[in-house]
Amino acid sequence: MPTLYKIFVNATALTSGGGLVTLRQFLDNIQPKDDCFYYVFCSVNYLPSMYKKDNVKFIFPKYRKGVARLYWDYIGLKRWSVSNYTVPDLVISLQNTTIFFDKHTPQISYIMQSIPFVDKQWNVFNKRERILWFYQNIYPFFMGLNLGENHYVVTQAKWIKDKFSIKFNFPLERIFPIRPIVNISLNEEKQKFNMGEYNVFLPSSPFVYKNNTEIANALIYLKSINQDISKFKIFVTFENKDDVDLHNVIKSNNLENNFLFIGRLTCTEMLKYYNGCDLVIFPSYIETFGLPLLEAAAFGKPLVCANESYAKEVIGNYSGATLLDINSPNKWGESILKNFKTRKKYNKYTADFKESWGDFFKLIKDIINTNLKNV
Repeated sequence: MPTLYKIFVNATALTSGGGLVTLRQFLDNIQPKDDCFYYVFCSVNYLPSMYKKDNVKFIFPKYRKGVARLYWDYIGLKRWSVSNYTVPDLVISLQNTTIFFDKHTPQISYIMQSIPFVDKQWNVFNKRERILWFYQNIYPFFMGLNLGENHYVVTQAKWIKDKFSIKFNFPLERIFPIRPIVNISLNEEKQKFNMGEYNVFLPSSPFVYKNNTEIANALIYLKSINQDISKFKIFVTFENKDDVDLHNVIKSNNLENNFLFIGRLTCTEMLKYYNGCDLVIFPSYIETFGLPLLEAAAFGKPLVCANESYAKEVIGNYSGATLLDINSPNKWGESILKNFKTRKKYNKYTADFKESWGDFFKLIKDIINTNLKNV
């Protein structure tokens, strides 16, 4: 019987959103007839019924957040290993941080969090900015606490590679940008809009870094130069008043008729909006990957987005994209107005990402084989 190499996969905090998507994509790409056995430490109870693979075992330690998660990452997993007489050949953390383990055991950290690598300043005393301040000033301590000579890093985007190396003085040759799988279903169904209006889709959420007020300020600018904005309808994917700053700007400048808050949408509903709208806008200045950009381009929609590293990497080759500096309401307003006047259509765009999860699993094998040679 061939040797089965034991892999610990730490994912206890990945319970929703992009983190859960990452965990599921990882599980999707585990080959059943592999020479590796994966111990997956997670908190999503339905996963075993979805992934019935002989070389995958799920463990539910229930350490998801805060102090409990710190305990698990730095004490609990090591104790589990000892008490269950199971010594891993490799430890993978899919959730940004390192794991305290024997220094001779190789590790891979998968980096999804981009806030520590962005040059922005937030106020710890501002309630809306406090979590961002934490991720920028405190969280990096846990990301780099156990980095060593037997450590490897995988990033979700190429732009993070150099920034990670500089921030943690970590060798570039042990950082591997491997972008996630992007499957966009080009359903022909469209959201029904009023055809006499100019329908602008803003896929967003009520976080400071999403920079939603940029769009309100753009309309204010157009009003200041006597442009008629009555036909501009901005469809926003969260509830009214969720973004206090945006709500106040809208109310104080009589823009209530221009903004329609449609709440959170399912994936299918999102695609209908992309397909049916006239323009997609995305002013966020922090994203790791920027999936909405690819979704807009997949339908050939004109796109106005922030001129940030993530956007240049993901959508820089799409002819329908206009990248603008943030805090420039005149530029955003003029771009919206230009798209309104031209109504230009573009060819559907699919990004050619050469990396895949196959590269991640090849890295696993290369690390194991290298480590065995050094024993």
